[in-house]
Order: sequence, then C-alpha cells, then structure tokens
Amino acid sequence: FNGNIDDAAIYNRRLSADEVKGIYRTSAIDCDDGNANINPFVAETCNDIDDNCDGEIDEGLVRCGDEQYSGIEIITGVEYAFPGMANTFSEIGMSAVKYYPEAFAWMKMQPSETAAIDFSKMDKFVLDYQNAGFRDLVVVLKTVDASSSNGWGVKNIINNFVPKPEYLELYGAWVRTVVERYDLDGNNDMPGLIAPVRYYEIGSEFSGYEPEDAAEYFVMLEHGYQAAHSAFDNVIVTQAAFLATTAFKNHPEPSQYEESFAAVDSRIIGHSLNEIRSILDRNDLFDAVAIHIFGDVYDIEDTIKWVKYEMGQRGYSKPIIISDTYATPFIAWGPATICVGDYSWLGVMVRPAVEQDRCRLVGYFQNLVNNDAGTVDWVHSFVAADAVKKITVSAEQGVSLMLVSFMEDLTLFKSGLFMAGAGNTAWSGMADTQVNPFNEERTILGLRPLFYALKQFTANTKGYSKIQRVNTGNNNVRLYKLIKNDKPIWIAWFEPDSLVLPGDNVQQATISIDTGVPNVILERLITSQGQANPERTNLQTNNRIAEITINQVPVFVMVE
Repeated sequence: FNGNIDDAAIYNRRLSADEVKGIYRTSAIDCDDGNANINPFVAETCNDIDDNCDGEIDEGLVRCGDEQYSGIEIITGVEYAFPGMANTFSEIGMSAVKYYPEAFAWMKMQPSETAAIDFSKMDKFVLDYQNAGFRDLVVVLKTVDASSSNGWGVKNIINNFVPKPEYLELYGAWVRTVVERYDLDGNNDMPGLIAPVRYYEIGSEFSGYEPEDAAEYFVMLEHGYQAAHSAFDNVIVTQAAFLATTAFKNHPEPSQYEESFAAVDSRIIGHSLNEIRSILDRNDLFDAVAIHIFGDVYDIEDTIKWVKYEMGQRGYSKPIIISDTYATPFIAWGPATICVGDYSWLGVMVRPAVEQDRCRLVGYFQNLVNNDAGTVDWVHSFVAADAVKKITVSAEQGVSLMLVSFMEDLTLFKSGLFMAGAGNTAWSGMADTQVNPFNEERTILGLRPLFYALKQFTANTKGYSKIQRVNTGNNNVRLYKLIKNDKPIWIAWFEPDSLVLPGDNVQQATISIDTGVPNVILERLITSQGQANPERTNLQTNNRIAEITINQVPVFVMVE
C-alpha cells in the first residue's frame, strides 16, 4: 500500500497541494488502499475493523455486535418564541427554545453607533423562558433586521450584512457584551439569570439571509467567534446554518455532491458548494456545525452524511445542530396554487412531491388557502407525524440539538396573496394565537396536534440512553429501538414511496418485533384535533413476538 487515501477510489481526481498538506498535517495514513471505505476521513462503524486508520477498532461507539446505537441523547426544542408563550410550551417538556431571529439584530439593539445596547427584549426572552423551565436557549446574532431600513453599521443593507471595517470592533463589542450578560459568571450578568446561555449562531442562514460571499462572511464570523469566546469559555458558537434542500433528492454519493449542489434552485441556497466548503475549512471559527432542514424526513440522513463527509475530509469532527426544522412543505420558494407558467417562478418541488404532482397539489393548497376544514385538519395531523419522525431520525443520526418549527402559523403565507409559497410550513404552527401588535405578546387560543405529539414523544423518550434503527428488510418500514431506564421502546411507521394527500388510500404494513416479554403497550401518536392524551392498548405477544400493523403515523411500543 502507498498511504495515498485510496487514490482515485475516494477522490476520483488528483489531490490538490492543499489537500496533500492537510493529509500530512493530520498524519493521516490510509491503511487499506484496496478498500475505499477504509481511510482516515471516514466515520468508525461497528464492524470489527479499523475504518479510520487510527489504530483502534470500533472506538467511540456505544455498543457493537448485532446492534449499534447512538448513545448521546438529543437536545430538543421549539421555535420561534415570542412573549406570552413560555409557560404553555414548557408543558411539552423540551429544554431548548429559539426566539425569532430578527428581534435581536445588532442594528435593532443598538440603533446608532453612539447608542447604548438595549437589552430589554432579549432580557425578557431569557427571563420568561428560563423561569418556565427552558435551559438550552439558542440566540441568533444577526447584524440587521430584514424588515428595517436601519443598516448604519453594515456594508450594504440589501446584499452584504457584514459590518463596515470601521465598525468591526463595535460589532465585536456587541457580541461580547451579549454573551457576557448571559454567561452566569457573576460579572455583569443579567439580574435574575438562572442558567448560562450557551448557543449562539453568527448569522441566521448561509443563504439569502446572509447574501454576502464567503470571503466577506469570514470577517464577521471571525470577529463574532473571538468576541464570544473572550466573554465565555463554554459558549457554543456555530456558523450561519447551511441549507441544502433538494441537493440530496437523489441520494448522491460524495463524488456527486458538486453536481447535486449545482442543480439546487438559486432561491434556496444562493451560495456555491465551494463557498460552503471554504467555511468548513475554517473549523477554528465554530464549535458546532449548524444546518437547516426544510425538506422531508429523510433529507436529514443525507444532509448528516454530507456534513460528516466534509468534516472527515478535513480531519475533524464537531457536533451537528439542526437549528431550524420545518415541516415537509411539498412545494416551497414560490407559488403552489398554480401549476402552469414560468417554471423559474413556480414553487420548488420537495420530496416526496415530484414534478408530476404539481398540478395535483394545486387543489390541495387551494383548499388550505380557502381554509377548508378537512384539509386543514389533515395538514395539522401530517405535520405532527412529520416532526416526530424528524426528531427520531435526527436522534439516531447523532444530532446534538434540534429545534422544531413553528410555535404558531406563518399567517402571511396562508393568504391567497402569497399563493401558499411556503407550502405546508405556513400551517405548521403548534398553537392558535392572538397577537398584541404593540408588544408582540401572544395569547394562546388553542393547541394543535403537533403540540401534543411533541409532548407525547418527550414523555415517552426523555432520558433515553441509546437509540438504533432496526433493519426489517423492508425499506418502507422505519423501526427504531431506544433504551430508557434499561427497558426497550420501539417507534415504528410505514413510509410510502410517493406523495400521499387527503383522500388517498392509507398504505400500511405488518411488522414483527421480538419484544422479549409477554405483553406490550401500543400508543399511537397523537395526530387528531382535540386529542390531548394518547390512547393506549395492551397487546399480548405470541412467543414474545408482537405483530403490529403500521402506517404513516408513528406508533410507540413499550414494555410495562
């Protein structure tokens, strides 16, 4: 063997000088030139093989053998938070929460270079949600509020949100002061602070929300990261989250990433894969990698695979945070209530929807816009199941923290004027609310199935120590096994190969689970309007085998 990282089998090209230097810097030596799955930049798996050529076998994995588990419990939470919602949403039992990002923009908190920083809104968020029991608060540090014309400190209010050179130190001082105020170190802390605020994102998303190019963004990221860590050693800083919806619709392999990213509609990303990779090159400027998931459930697996690949190519590993998780939209980034016209203007199809579904979806979204009761109930049921599936898959994939959207509907996008341009997402709120326009205070009028589904999921799984996907031999069947208090819990559902809409046949399958006990409890996920508590059924097993019929709605199987 020659130690050349599997040569063309991995790269399918000659390594650049920088890549060669990177290999020598990390002392990475390929230990099996004949196997492209064995090299220093892959993740270790349970197979009694030294996959990553570090001299150890199956290191860092909770359990190996017949079963492989992810052994770090995912931190889960909700977004976007507003005043008046904390106490009600604390009933879900999740520990994380994120406020609406625009609220804490630098230009909003400090409206001029000589103005004092106004902490009133951020203080209220921290106090309200910490007093309600939330402990993992996520704060987005944006420079500008998109709805405001005040951009005194940035290069361009339209297309470059990086601080002007003469205000970089002032920007750093703002970041440092914010982090210091909420670090609970006894020095200049907010009165009444209960726990440190650890999670900060430098910018909200590396897309149109951060339109500047990567070279410009680096300047802001570097100043923000250094300022945050100068205030609080234990702060967790992420880059502006990466969004790659539709890049993985065909489940590309690493050699196809360039092509798959290049095919993504510019309305989604707005930056090239090379720009994204240049940010990943600078792993000294973030403590975790943030991503956004606006696609279907299984977009999570492909996105995590890509992030781990990119980190592996660079010889490092960091926690992965999903700081925005939207309901699977079917269509987004453009009109969904028409299906003819300029395709560059129409909405983007998102799995499981495909182009052939576009005109069929017109009637569905028109019904939503027209507030058809049956269709609205259906989408509320869909987003409840969708969110629980996404948390389950993210947990199994080893995601560190995940935030679920939304605490209330995106009201504007429900109107006929916007033509359902955000897809299902606009109707994915967990609560019906009334807004006080003077102080943004919310009055909760009612709670949706998604609220109760998240509460049910948290009650059943919180405190789990291990999670794995169980191979059933059927790709449409998703079966996950968790260990909680030394007892197994299974979560199962059936995923059709194509789009399912109201009125379509319910597809299902029967699975067998070796439970090891004579009786189990079945609990279907709450997805019905008006249902606040789960319905439980006792099931007698046959020789400890439980036969269960599943459909698109997850079911919990629990041992008494």
